[in-house]
Amino acid sequence: MVDGRVRTLDSVLMLLEGAGVQYRHIRHPPARDAGALAAARGLPISAGVKALVLRARGRYAVLALRADRRADNRLLRRALGAQKLRFARLEELAALGLAPGQVPPLGEPVLPARLLADEGIWGGEVVAFTAGTHTDSLVLATADWARLAAPERARFSAGAVI
Repeated sequence: MVDGRVRTLDSVLMLLEGAGVQYRHIRHPPARDAGALAAARGLPISAGVKALVLRARGRYAVLALRADRRADNRLLRRALGAQKLRFARLEELAALGLAPGQVPPLGEPVLPARLLADEGIWGGEVVAFTAGTHTDSLVLATADWARLAAPERARFSAGAVI
């Protein structure tokens, strides 16, 4: 298929399989929020990892944090070394073949962006994330994700969302 979302999913799957990473692929109905997504996956919200695409200092960055946490702007600016930052616009995500809620917590070679992960990610055994669609989630060991994604570690979550 030519759809960008399918290409992103295929890229992620090829990356995982090429590295010999064990994972579980879950197909589910689109979810309206982190709680519904966690229920569809059969996992606690804290297992989920959300990925935010920001633009700072003329570059894109993918920020990964546990789905039950919220990002703190002050800590984000410090982690990115930027005074100003903004979320990627819908058309910028669309240029990557993505929409909000579809971004996997990965940088190169899947997404052309720097990847930063909040320290809180390492607090759980697994990570679960959407992978280019609203209906496909992948679940894998946190250690495998960290080894494969090789994110920069930073502290930018400020507390629980719920």
